[in-house]
This record gives sequence, structure tokens and C-alpha cells, in this order.
Amino acid sequence: MTEEFRPALKPGDPLTVLGAGRSGVAAARLARFLGHPVRLVDEGNGLSGELAETLVRLGVSVETGYAITPAWVSTLPFAIVSPGLPPMKWAGEEAPLFRKNVMGELEWAAMQTDVPMVVVGGTNGKSTTSALLARLLESGGERPFLGGNFGTPLSEMVLECLESGEARYSAAVVELSSFQAETLGSLSPRVNLLLNITPDHLDRYPSFDSYRSAKWNAFKTQSPETWAVLNGDPSSGILPIPGLPCRTAFFSLEPEESPDNAPGLVISREGDKARLRGVPECPEISWNTGRFSLEGHGNRQNMAAALLGAALFFLDRGIPLSGLEKSFEEVIASFRGLPHRMEPVGEWKGIRFINDSKATNVDSTRLALRGFREGNPSLHLILGGRDKGAPYEPLRQEIVRSVKSIVALGEARDRIRKELGDLVPFQVAQSLEEAVELALGRATSGDRILLSPACSSYDMFHGYEERGRIFREIVERFIAKRTEKNPGGQS
Repeated sequence: MTEEFRPALKPGDPLTVLGAGRSGVAAARLARFLGHPVRLVDEGNGLSGELAETLVRLGVSVETGYAITPAWVSTLPFAIVSPGLPPMKWAGEEAPLFRKNVMGELEWAAMQTDVPMVVVGGTNGKSTTSALLARLLESGGERPFLGGNFGTPLSEMVLECLESGEARYSAAVVELSSFQAETLGSLSPRVNLLLNITPDHLDRYPSFDSYRSAKWNAFKTQSPETWAVLNGDPSSGILPIPGLPCRTAFFSLEPEESPDNAPGLVISREGDKARLRGVPECPEISWNTGRFSLEGHGNRQNMAAALLGAALFFLDRGIPLSGLEKSFEEVIASFRGLPHRMEPVGEWKGIRFINDSKATNVDSTRLALRGFREGNPSLHLILGGRDKGAPYEPLRQEIVRSVKSIVALGEARDRIRKELGDLVPFQVAQSLEEAVELALGRATSGDRILLSPACSSYDMFHGYEERGRIFREIVERFIAKRTEKNPGGQS
């Protein structure tokens, strides 16, 4: 599909924005700047008085507590939908198809800018890959925007540039969720990454196939000269790959195999070299990646994806890679990841605490565990939260390889016990603090206590960020208390 499938909007044409979260507010403000009468509608009443007043001063009609229905949305000339609004509210189905009169906030913003984009999608690893990719682009002289699904909505970037009249960004690294991809009908980034597709959000989608379709929808409108960057790991879940209208390249870690003769990037078995191969009009080139410090198999895949995405972006811009060896290697060596993603938060007597609260689904936890295969099992794993519908069985193989004990908490604890409780010593906690104490009771020097829940946080916390922050605070209190009792005892 292309833009011709959308209405030909002109300044003065009315728009309705559905959902008053950050992306919806950003879309409404951008539409007003472009000269559209704007109505912002939200079913809740959570819009702060100050923000509502600001929007009204800008000329936005704000309506909260409004019952959004599919029948009503179908009568609108044009609507921009926030990704957090469940499709049943506006489409009458769980996984909507393309609708001519409904567009997501991200696509709306993309139509208003000519800044070349790199899009990062997938079930796991999007934020880490996006952050590293932006750093790589910056090291090569670009001025990248970083946002989308995580952080700043794209509409805010576009509005910032239009209001200032300045070309503040030369590239945009945009994280894309399945919720945002559902409604796409005209997006064509220069490089489009897909890291993996594994069961997630099955509380929103009627089936895994529906979820897969949403992920692949992001590629349907790419032009032939653009790139799709795909995971070559057979366990990544992206197979089968549909016919794509663009060029394809694969990233992989040895000994994983990409399709025969396909262009792409391979990380060596030892993890100390990344080699670009088979890319048209580009000689083979390699980078030293041995100083990459993030733990976990998934993080090494994220590094490979970011390197390949950045390389293809520079090649698309006509910039040779031969001058970027040192700058890329320096970024790889200095990158420390993002909070709540395999984040070390403390160490006591040789026991290391790792915060992977962002692992809100089973496959994210599987990838975290997969990075600890070598040697004897050394992990004490804290699992649990609100169940998202996917089975925990895929964790069994990795638990046998790397886990010494499990502590489960939250609403999903009984299901986790049923599916995983026969593998290693298993305990149940009523709180995160108790979970840490139980894990510590089994840990010895050289072990790691890993919070990688494989579940949503919303049964006990307001989000994975709060869950990770509280885990860090528990660890810090634990270490501080024992340091006071035994000065010099920490190692």
C-alpha cells in the first residue's frame, strides 16, 4: 500500500485523534501546527488540567470520558489512533486490517518529514538495539533522533523541527511496536530491522499468527531500493519470511546459519569479530567486537543487528565504511546498555545481581538465559508477574543448562511452578524483597541472581521500570546493611 490509499489531506481538513497518551497529544499538536482542526478524544479522565488547558489554547478540542466505538470511528473522515488504544475500541476486532480512514501516530508523523529513517521492530531487544544503532550513526557524523515506541514520539520530533525551522536531525532511529505496525499503510524507511517474533501480547491478539502479521505489516510498503534487516537465527521465530518488496540482509552469530549466499553480517563464535559480507558494491569489512560488555545471547544479537543496520544506512547515504572501523569499535566497547535490560545493579561476596525487568515475555527471558550456557549452572532466577498467555515450556532447556534455582512470585507463580517446578529447586515468594532473600539463601560466590520475570509487571507494579527500580533498591539496601555490619566484607 502507498499514500494514495490514504485521503489527500489538506490544511483545514478536520482530524480526530483517538487516545490522549503522550503519542496522541503529540499527534494532535502536530496536526494543529499543520493547520488542521483537531478533536482529541479519550475514554479516560486522566488528562491533567494544565495539559488540557495548553491544548485548548492551541485550538485543540479536548473531550475526555468519551465512549469510543467502531461504529462512530467508521463515520470519521480521518482519525489518528494512539497505539495504546485497544483495536476492539475503534475497529471492532482484535487485530485490525488496514483502514483507509485510520492511521497510527507514527505513520502520521513520518508523512510530515523527509528525515531518513531506520526502524527497529521485533518482540525483544528493540530499545537496546535502537540505542546502540543511534550511537553508531552519531559516531559516523549523523545527527540521529531516537524515539518512537520507547521514549519520544516521532510527532514530537517532527513538530520540534517545524517549529524551529531547523533541520536538527539527519536521521531518525524509530522503535516500532506491533501496536504501531498494525495500521501502517505508507511507511518506507531506508532500513527496517526485525529482530525476532516470539509469542507476546496474546492477551491482545487473538492468535500468534495475528501477532506475526502485525510485525510483518511494517515491511509491506517498502520501496525496492530499501533494506530489510532480518535475524538469521532459526530460533528467532521470523520464519517463514513472506515475500518482501525490498532488499534483504541477515545478521547472525556463528554457528547459526543465515540463508545461503544472503548478504549480511556474522559475529564470530568467540564474539570478537563482526564481518560484513555479500553486500553489493561494498568490499568485505570486519570490526573488532571483543570489548562488547553486555551479557546475554540476545544482547550479542542486538549488537549484530545494530552494526548491520548502521552499515547499510551509511552505504545508502553513499558513505564508505572503510573510514568507520575505529568509530564503530569505540561505540561497541563503550556501550553500557539501558536500565532494566541485563543491567548489573550490585555485587556482594562474589554474588552478582542483574536487573532484566524489561524481560516481560518468555522469549526475552530465554535469550537472557541463553547467554549463560558455558560452565556449570550459576543463575538463581526470579520469575513471575502477570501472565501474558504464552507457555513457559520454552524456558526448560535453558533452565537445565544455566539455572541453579528458581523463585516465582506474582499472579503467574502457580502456572510457572506447574510448567517448570520439576527442573531445579523451586520456591514461591509473596514479594520481590522476599524473592531476593530466597534466592540469596541458595547463592554462593560466583553465582548470579537474575530478575528476568517473563511476565508483565502490572499485578504488583506500575510498569517494568518500577519493578526494576525496586529490585535495584532492594539490592542496594541489602548490600548497605551488610556492609555496615561487616565493614570491608564486600567483595
